Amino acid sequence: MKASSVSVTLTRSMMRYAVSRGASLEALCAAAGIEPSLLERPDERITGDQSLKAWNAAVKATGDMDFGLHLGELSQPTRLGLVGFAMISAADLGGALERLVRYTNLLTNGVRGTITRTEALACFELEPTRGVANFLHESPRQHVECTLSAFLALGEALTGRPLPVIEVRFRHPEPSSTREHLRIFRAPVLFGREANRVTLNAAALKWPLADSNPGLLEVFDARAMGAVRKLDQNAPWSERVESALMENLRGTVPSLEETARGLGVSGRILQRRLLDEGTSFRRLLDHARHELSLHHLRRDEVPVAEISYLLGFAEPSAFHRSFRRWTGSTPGNVRNRIHRPGTG
Repeated sequence: MKASSVSVTLTRSMMRYAVSRGASLEALCAAAGIEPSLLERPDERITGDQSLKAWNAAVKATGDMDFGLHLGELSQPTRLGLVGFAMISAADLGGALERLVRYTNLLTNGVRGTITRTEALACFELEPTRGVANFLHESPRQHVECTLSAFLALGEALTGRPLPVIEVRFRHPEPSSTREHLRIFRAPVLFGREANRVTLNAAALKWPLADSNPGLLEVFDARAMGAVRKLDQNAPWSERVESALMENLRGTVPSLEETARGLGVSGRILQRRLLDEGTSFRRLLDHARHELSLHHLRRDEVPVAEISYLLGFAEPSAFHRSFRRWTGSTPGNVRNRIHRPGTG
């Protein structure tokens, strides 16, 4: 299984903050098994395991059990490199956050962010990436709390206004003290829930950004997409195809040819490369539908019939048959278990 990785840009920011709180840079690098000189090469990456060791050492050295929250609230777009400059240049907050999600792989392939919206609500949800050996499955708290805290700080830095947060949810258990969570999020914070999620008033997505620049946005988008493609070239074809399917399954089912064009190859070549990796387009589509069905079921506001549509099924009965094959249960029962553990 492919290992997760984290950009040196993020690692350097974390270590510098820890040093400002009394940690030793040399000791943090030694814990991670990297040379301090690596921090001067922000485009490099370290493994998720190295990142986890550095974070654990930082929490221990600072004695701050809310280390992730405190690091996140200091986040600024310019500290995210190319991703941050694309965010700054967007027209509004929604456009900026869409770019944060779209280019997350430039920062780490260990998490996948999604933004969903209704007329009234917008949700930013964070989940560990599947299909990689992921450090977030082992020790999620600090990294997840940092990311959701940073989400708030980035939004406020871009708009100059506090974001209208309605609720925050975490999957991990409630810590002994939640005082800092309540201070930072200024909204109800729930633990041991079905998702890592910030819910806010959807109207905030239309807030304009002070430094919006369409010309620069075009430049940064092109550079970021080029960097993502270069990064993806090192990934297995099956991983690239499944990622494209997860991104594009929105009511219609992308064909093999459409997916191949998006990846810069012909359908015949893509088919052959997937065969070489012991899989097929149909199998990857089936797996992507399974993963997305569970993602949608975590969101109580999405009816099961709509999930069927989003996954490209011709009718709900076809979705129910596939779901029973995947899980041995029904969508309704699984939703009950997700939201009310111990039932169903």
